[in-house]
Amino acid sequence: GKLVELFYAKFTTDVSRWQENGSQGIKVAAVAAAKTPLREILEGIRGGERRVTFTYAELFEMFVAEFERLQLPKRELRAFLNDIPVVPLQAFKMLEAQCLVAGTRKMALLTVLSLIDFKPSCRWQCLRLLFWLAYSGGDDSSIRFDTIRLIINKIYSAGPHPPMRWQLNHLSDEEAAPLLGGAADGGLSWEISDEDFVPLQRLKGRCVEDVATIMLRSMAPKAAEFAFPIRVPIRVEQLRGELFKGVVCSPKDRVWLYLALCIKRPVLLHGLVETFTKCDQEMKEHLVNSIEEALKYIPASEPELLVLVQKAAPETERLIIKMLHILVQTSQGKEALSKDYGDAVTRLYGITQNPRLLVPVFDLLSRQSLLDFLPAVMELDVEEVTTAFQQFVRSKAPPLSVSELLTELHHMNSPTENVVPVKASMQALNVIFGMREHFDPKVYGIVIQALVEEAGPLPTLFMRTVIQVVKELPRLCDFIVMQILPRLVRQEVWGNDNMWRGFMLVLQHTFASQSAGAARVLAILPMSQLEDVLVQHPDWKTHLLDFVARQPAGAVAPHVRQLLQ
Repeated sequence: GKLVELFYAKFTTDVSRWQENGSQGIKVAAVAAAKTPLREILEGIRGGERRVTFTYAELFEMFVAEFERLQLPKRELRAFLNDIPVVPLQAFKMLEAQCLVAGTRKMALLTVLSLIDFKPSCRWQCLRLLFWLAYSGGDDSSIRFDTIRLIINKIYSAGPHPPMRWQLNHLSDEEAAPLLGGAADGGLSWEISDEDFVPLQRLKGRCVEDVATIMLRSMAPKAAEFAFPIRVPIRVEQLRGELFKGVVCSPKDRVWLYLALCIKRPVLLHGLVETFTKCDQEMKEHLVNSIEEALKYIPASEPELLVLVQKAAPETERLIIKMLHILVQTSQGKEALSKDYGDAVTRLYGITQNPRLLVPVFDLLSRQSLLDFLPAVMELDVEEVTTAFQQFVRSKAPPLSVSELLTELHHMNSPTENVVPVKASMQALNVIFGMREHFDPKVYGIVIQALVEEAGPLPTLFMRTVIQVVKELPRLCDFIVMQILPRLVRQEVWGNDNMWRGFMLVLQHTFASQSAGAARVLAILPMSQLEDVLVQHPDWKTHLLDFVARQPAGAVAPHVRQLLQ
């Protein structure tokens, strides 16, 4: 308490002496106070030179030296700074030095926070220090990230201030007008009315956002032209200049504070997207890889995320694809993404024709869009096809059933037409078959029966799927032998060499477990085909004899009994 009193006494003495010596002509006390240059008086500086008299700032330096000699707790320094009448510039140099050291950084940052909250005259100096630390150069990234965490968690406030026009670059003037809070100039600029005082709400909101935006835009080439310039007070512009005069971090590190702000105020994402479009290829790739640090903490239901996709253009496609994949991951097990994402992606796909856009929203497409775009998706890499089908299989309300999707995949290739290469269809069918644990395997029975009942030639990969089923889904073997193979015989499957080879492979695989059913199939083969089969598989003759022996007279074609004699 006595130490604080000493500083008040020194403060009063120095100010009074200046007013007595330098302002005799000013009769009104209020006017004299208003014209008193406190910083010059207390720091002992006039015209850039330090004066000889013992100053308030020198008293503070003596205190700091003694404080450090006695190794007093840093928490006591915080209380002291809040109690003295004016915090000299030396205090901020001291806090800066403490912030550069890991062991003292936390306490120093909390002291800066305390000054912002309880010492209005210190706010601007505190803000300058924090931004200098958040964008400082050097190899120790912990300085930047510790400072950013403090700004985001303890200082920044996302509301209730309206956005500025440069934050709504994705909107037309008519769309933006209702969101700008009735600003007289349409949200194109703002000012700090007092030279020494920054309203706390302005500091915690507008100041933080706009400095972060200025630094984000500095990632783009200097010649880049943005839709709307950032028109900030002179003091904010001076702060930007000071940051670049010092040792500023590399352009790639100027995104982190902005990304953190986006978590609390997602409308800022539009500024990130605009900056992305202005950057060179290397910086674009960095932004694509970095955006997850914000998106994974933003609820997938956030309306601004949907707006980003709805307003997307070809030049933002790469960023949008990354964003969609992240949203799919973060929404798993939670509320599903809106079908509106499917519509928004469909619009963009209509412009870019890039099927990779469709992968993360494959289950959100309309039924017709999915059918139209399925061939394009099938020709992607296996990883992307897998991701698309995973979305589809996991969906609670897919645009098609799994059986309908399987049917469509088979229809891509027939003896008369290949909508996609057979290799692409094989890959897609393998992918969906690998997900069979996620749906009822009986679906394969439904699809196979529907395909075999269709008019016209069988799909090219039909028999391949039947072989997969009898090998991997033994519960369906009986159905295949009793229902599908007889129907194939009636359709004269031997007329197509590939189908006939597949037919024989199915018989070979099922004969041991389904010998009675397989023998029944053999018994309805024409003489030529049956003769060839028995030559290739003489061991099947015994099973066929047993089957024929149990049949009434006339139930088996005469050529069968003739071949068995």
